[in-house]
Amino acid sequence: MKLESVVVPEIEFDKIEIPNFSFFGGAKDVVTLADWGQAKINLKTSLYKNIDFYKTLFAICNLTGTRDPASEDGELKSIAYKPDTHSAKTASVDIALPDRLFKIQGAKSDFKLSGKVGEKISAEFNISGAYVDRVMGTQNITDVDAGEALLIRRLGGMTLNGNSVNLSEFSFEMGNKISFSKFTNIGEFYMSDYEPKLTLKMRLEAGGSDGFDEFKAGSSMSFVAEFKDSKNKTIFKLEIPKAKLSEQPKFEDSDGIFVIERTFVAVNETGDDNFTLTYFA
Repeated sequence: MKLESVVVPEIEFDKIEIPNFSFFGGAKDVVTLADWGQAKINLKTSLYKNIDFYKTLFAICNLTGTRDPASEDGELKSIAYKPDTHSAKTASVDIALPDRLFKIQGAKSDFKLSGKVGEKISAEFNISGAYVDRVMGTQNITDVDAGEALLIRRLGGMTLNGNSVNLSEFSFEMGNKISFSKFTNIGEFYMSDYEPKLTLKMRLEAGGSDGFDEFKAGSSMSFVAEFKDSKNKTIFKLEIPKAKLSEQPKFEDSDGIFVIERTFVAVNETGDDNFTLTYFA
């Protein structure tokens, strides 16, 4: 992965505190259960044109990709990723520090896309997995060729109900709830629920909608965001068919220009159709 910051694993083991009241000042005893080590990793990267960076990460976010064409023999045109609540896919993750390697298995993840106009699009993955081992020894850490990072451009192609909107920044979170169950022979991470959330900051136009009417009416709208490369070719496209305001709109003063912040939830109609993230080759 091409990372924005150093990744430091957070490893936690179950522990039991045993009180000691036999005498004053008696310290508690602590018993560590090393059977179920849990690791948490925060990966911060940018949204690049290279889909190979994200295939495994999307899979452990419970996103299932539909390839066009379906055959691996044909030249790839696009991959449409949609939520798959009951996906059992997991991954192994190696975290290399200069003198040691942390090994993690059975990983699941959440993800977030965010950015501001004129800046890069950030992609963040919060991974949970089972700690397996730590191997001591010098590690070979090298750079990778990432290709072009995608930016939010002036003509970013973001629309609500088919109408272009003047956005200053946005964020989209899949909102995965990663749970961990322990049994005598299995410790399993899985996605128990997810709540996709979209947050938009946009210019308040004179006489234009501020979102209060839609919030009071409980109405929903469609949202589309196209992330393009330097040649104005769409590389990723985020589509939310039913974005419903979940909070009352908030006003901000941005150097004399009023900005409205609107928060939506991506609701479904038939299950797992909350959103689609499509990659175009």
